Amino acid sequence: MSMNQIIAGVLFTAIVISVKAQDTTTSFLGTKTPYSPLQTKYTPAPRGFQPVFINYAGRHGARFLTKPGGDVAVLSLLSQAEKENALTHDGKTAKQMAENFLSIEKDNYENITLLGQYEQTNIGARMLANYAGVFTGRGLNVVMTHKVRTQQSADAFLKGMPCYASAKISRSILSDSMDMALRFYDLSPAYTAYKNSDALQKRVDSVMNKVQLTAIAGKLCSRLFTGDFAQRLLDGKVKTESANGKQKAYTALQLMQDLYDLYTVRYSVRKEMQAKGLTPGSIDFGIWFSQGDLQLLDHINNAPDFLEKGPAFNPLGIQVANAVPLLVDFIKTTDAFIQQPTSADATLRFTHAEAISPFAALLGIPEASTTTHTIADYDKYWQASHIIPLSANIQWILYKNSNQYYIKVLLNEKEVKLPVATQTWPYYQWDAVKAYYLQLLQQLHTSLDTDMRQYLENLK
Repeated sequence: MSMNQIIAGVLFTAIVISVKAQDTTTSFLGTKTPYSPLQTKYTPAPRGFQPVFINYAGRHGARFLTKPGGDVAVLSLLSQAEKENALTHDGKTAKQMAENFLSIEKDNYENITLLGQYEQTNIGARMLANYAGVFTGRGLNVVMTHKVRTQQSADAFLKGMPCYASAKISRSILSDSMDMALRFYDLSPAYTAYKNSDALQKRVDSVMNKVQLTAIAGKLCSRLFTGDFAQRLLDGKVKTESANGKQKAYTALQLMQDLYDLYTVRYSVRKEMQAKGLTPGSIDFGIWFSQGDLQLLDHINNAPDFLEKGPAFNPLGIQVANAVPLLVDFIKTTDAFIQQPTSADATLRFTHAEAISPFAALLGIPEASTTTHTIADYDKYWQASHIIPLSANIQWILYKNSNQYYIKVLLNEKEVKLPVATQTWPYYQWDAVKAYYLQLLQQLHTSLDTDMRQYLENLK
């Protein structure tokens, strides 16, 4: 890559980053929080060290709903109430919002949104601007899961590097059953059993304040429906059409959850709203909740993520240990570059929140790996919006000076601490980092040479 190409890329970066941000009021959105880099100015590298290689794993960008669900159920319920003349003025407003929302979601399920494209392109552009010396044209290894949203995210990311020769970009998509590094969470029977266990569900249930939730649901019903319909909904005596066209019982608590879900997704489609000429207020499910309501629902909805994808009560529990294949992949690809520096400029992986969060915990990044003794206060130590927002990512930036290698780790573009001694934070000697993680693998009864499929199948 010539200097002119690099300059062109940096200029493109400046153009992309300068685009005026849209509505950024994004409180209590959990894992649906739109992406924003946590840091933009960085600690200079030790004298003589230059970046030479990047290892990257990122979550897909902001997306539409993955399938019809709460959006269809809410509109069906409101339409049924309208037929019974049971909608209040607020109810009619909510129905129009639901119609507007479905007009955007239609034919777009599973895809990333315009905001998701924007997030990914900017991450790629900033990477090029911050580490231009890495991108010398040796090649990019791009690895994606079989889900369309990760492939779309990769395409958008690479638009942030428009000058990189497409012939030098190698793309690969593994089948779900073979994707140990990026979808390890689907390949461990023991982990699946853990997620579905009664013990975990009891932990989740313990976070729910049913009195408060019932009060929120009751308030919603009284605002949206007239007395008789509202009471029937509270009593669980209303049936409505689900996404598959079948009739099913629908409760006030389900309505509350569905409206909260639509509130969190609404921020991901704000560019589509703008393109359709819809004002921010025309789809704003948050107006049916107080700030206290949203805070409580955020707390409850992120608890399963903390238990299933985060440190929970054991920083090396099964929900973290199942990320070993991704750690092994990072170590091996870093070593491969050191042994053959002409191999590639970067390895870029596009995956899901279920991979990023346990990987961050396994690395021992403090904000991603701190456990708690009680689930009630988990969010004092772990915030889904900071660890796994939309487009969340982990980057290993490898630096070289003569025959010495240092590494810097970024979580959502923020320099983070590792449980490894260093005199040059945030830069760590690669040999020390590798030695630490090899010892960690040994503690987990595995190694770089272990068959990772076998590791996942035997994981307890």
